[in-house]
Amino acid sequence: MIHIAVRIRELVSSNVDSMIGSAGDPAKMLKLLRTEIEESLITLHGDLSKAKRQHERLLAQAEATAARAEEWTAKARTAMDHKREDLARSALLAREDERAQAERLRDAARDASETVKELADAIERLEAKRTEAIAKLKDLPREPQGAGAAATGDSKAERHLDRIERMERRVDLTSEARAEPAPASVDAEIAALRRDAALAAELAAMKAQAGSAKPATRKAK
Repeated sequence: MIHIAVRIRELVSSNVDSMIGSAGDPAKMLKLLRTEIEESLITLHGDLSKAKRQHERLLAQAEATAARAEEWTAKARTAMDHKREDLARSALLAREDERAQAERLRDAARDASETVKELADAIERLEAKRTEAIAKLKDLPREPQGAGAAATGDSKAERHLDRIERMERRVDLTSEARAEPAPASVDAEIAALRRDAALAAELAAMKAQAGSAKPATRKAK
C-alpha cells in the first residue's frame, strides 16, 4: 500500500497547469493523467469496500469476545463454590485472555475506521483532480484532422509501453508484506506478573465469599 499511497499523493498534489505548460503533447499528457487517476480510483474504491467490511467484522468480533470474557467470572465462582481453586484460576485466566483479545480487536477496529476515512478523503480528492484534468482537456485547441494519422504507429507503441509500466506498478503493489512487531519480552513478563497478582487476590476474595456462604446448621429440637 505504500507505493499506491505515494502515487495518489503525487496525483492529488500535481499542478495540471504546470504539467500542460511543460508537456510536448498536452492532450496526450492529460489523457494519461486521467487514465491513471481513474485506475487509482478503481483501486481505492475496492480498498474502501474491504476496509468497511473489515471494520464491521472487527467490531462484531470485539463485542462477542468481550461478552464471552465476562461469562468466565461466573464460571470461576461456581468452581470455587465446589472448592476447585485450580479450576477457578483457569477460568479467570481464560477471562483475562478474552478481555485482552477484545481490546486488540477494538484497536484494530479503530485503525480500520481511520483507514475508511483516509480512503474516502483520497477518493474525493482524486475525483476533483480528474474533473480538473477533463476540463483542461476540453479547453485545449482541437488538432486538425489527419494531423495524428502519420504518428499512428508511434502512438500504438507508446500506449503499449504505458500499459506495461502500469502493470509493473501493480505488480510492485502486490509484492509488499507487513511485518508484525514482536512484543517486548520484559514488558510481557511484568504484565504477566501483575495479572497473576490480581487473579490471586480475586481468587482469595472468592474463596472467602464461598466460605462465608456455608448454610447454617439446624438447632436440635
